[in-house]
Amino acid sequence: MSRFGFFIAFVCLFLGAPAATYGQFSEQDRDRLIKVIEATEAAFDPEKLPDVDTAKSELVGKVAAVESYFARESDAGNREAWLQFLDLEPLRTAIQSSAADSAVLSEAKTLRDRLIGMTPGLELSVIRNLRDSALRLSQAISLNGTKGKRVVGTLAALKKMVSEIKATPTTDQFAQMGFFVGTIDSSGQGQQLVRAFREVFGKPNVAVLVGAALLQKAVDRELTREEPVRQTILGTRIVGTATMTGTVSAQLLPSTDSAKIELGFKAKFNSKNTGYNGPVRLLTTGTGDIDLARTLNIDSSGFQLSGNKTDVELNTTIDAICHKMELVRKLAWKAARRQKPKADAIATQRLKQQVSQQFKEEASKLNFDSQSGFLADGGTALQRLSLTTPIYEWSSTEQMLAIDSLFRASHQLGSVDPRPAVDETFDVAIQIHESAIENACSTVLAGRTLNEKKLDELLGKIGRGVENAAAKGEGDKEGEEPFEIVFSQLRPIVFEARDQVVRVGVRGRRFTKGNRVLQKALEVTADYKPTKLADGTVVLKRDGKVKVDFGGKKLSISEAGMKPVIEKSFGKVFPDVILERAIKVAEDAKMESLRGVEFRPLLVQVDGGWLTIAIR
Repeated sequence: MSRFGFFIAFVCLFLGAPAATYGQFSEQDRDRLIKVIEATEAAFDPEKLPDVDTAKSELVGKVAAVESYFARESDAGNREAWLQFLDLEPLRTAIQSSAADSAVLSEAKTLRDRLIGMTPGLELSVIRNLRDSALRLSQAISLNGTKGKRVVGTLAALKKMVSEIKATPTTDQFAQMGFFVGTIDSSGQGQQLVRAFREVFGKPNVAVLVGAALLQKAVDRELTREEPVRQTILGTRIVGTATMTGTVSAQLLPSTDSAKIELGFKAKFNSKNTGYNGPVRLLTTGTGDIDLARTLNIDSSGFQLSGNKTDVELNTTIDAICHKMELVRKLAWKAARRQKPKADAIATQRLKQQVSQQFKEEASKLNFDSQSGFLADGGTALQRLSLTTPIYEWSSTEQMLAIDSLFRASHQLGSVDPRPAVDETFDVAIQIHESAIENACSTVLAGRTLNEKKLDELLGKIGRGVENAAAKGEGDKEGEEPFEIVFSQLRPIVFEARDQVVRVGVRGRRFTKGNRVLQKALEVTADYKPTKLADGTVVLKRDGKVKVDFGGKKLSISEAGMKPVIEKSFGKVFPDVILERAIKVAEDAKMESLRGVEFRPLLVQVDGGWLTIAIR
């Protein structure tokens, strides 16, 4: 599969869409939201809109803070490279020269767009503060330019839309609601309204489920440990060898406020020792059973081991007492029998401590800290893209561990209905709701101008790259030029998950290829259907050709000539098949039991706004 195939897989997992449903929307929800809209309308005061001059002053301060940071924290070469990339002077000049607000608005939007990407360093707090300040200035200028009429019109349109929604909002309605709520939030006068909408549309919209079988495969193992014995008990120096042979196991426990995994260790203990007490030698054999359990609790704060069950049964047999004099041997036997209960108790307690410490060391090899590191790395990517870190909720049943996430910014919406059940036994399942897609794309892509190269870079080079280098070279020889698209402000990425059809695509308001320009709204989409292969795996197979729609508007002859060009360009973007390649765990993965293991999709479930991909 080409790297554009991975691009579409990424779209299926992280981008968004037009006409699916978002669950039940009750009469009580409708009445509540209409009341809060009416209250916001009644209280709205255009004089309390964000002040443009204050926003300009704040942005100038953030520009100075960025320049000060790089002057203080980097060498001359790095500082010059960053300042050249940021290109702050046009915006500062526009603000300080009292240029028209329209010019300042354009520069502020350009700067914010430049600060959204995967370039290392865009996660720095000074950069993020600058980006947020540029957004606030853009919003202040846009709202004040209409003297509040835009907010008034938005409230009226939102009220009309909510009153017309029956049982299930469409994805277009959901997108419009999110856009309207964001506009009202930026006015600084809709806190109660935003809170009400977020509560109604407040269920998690991303889930990762891990089946008990995979967890056990990753954790369960046989463990044999042979160690020298060197200790002194009741004045007797003991030397020998001890062996523990047993199994480490994992079992999921039901829990709603965290994920709970019971980690257990059951083993047999055997030892052969020689005890030295003066001139007397004691030959002993030890046998026993070990049953240890700890509970691993996982929640948003991290990982903690709890519980202290360590049951040890130890039996020691004195096989012989060695000394050349019989009288000494008899006295030694008598003393040994008298001290044996106390010596056994001491030995048992020490074995408990030893086993507990060794189990703790084994648990650390499960690398729970690396999972936290993975989440931290993901957080860095989100910061670079101006996206909000999701809220994680951990839970578990006896069959699976679940991580439910709510992915949205402070003004955005989540799902109105819970994730669907998965109808197959799986190792891992990923579930993405359309609201997560909409939230990501409206932040990262709305209104932006990107060519193929920039789009690839923005998506972490998931698109056309080294794997497609040969094909790309052939295209270059034919004189084929990369395309450029200006994304729509509303629903820049199309993603629809319903009735077992995944519909993906893009929405734009201008398309350019070479010197040919189409200045018209367009939607380019492809439909994919889950298809089971002969080996039982499931892929997403494209159903028909790429579709290009211009909203039913009549095209001129030159514009109509662009349609096949667009179809050809996006025919490369949308591959024939998605998910056909196995997912292989790296050979150097830290969890040894999973190294080199391959996973394939066994279920692709598409319905009600949710895409579920289950692998095994």
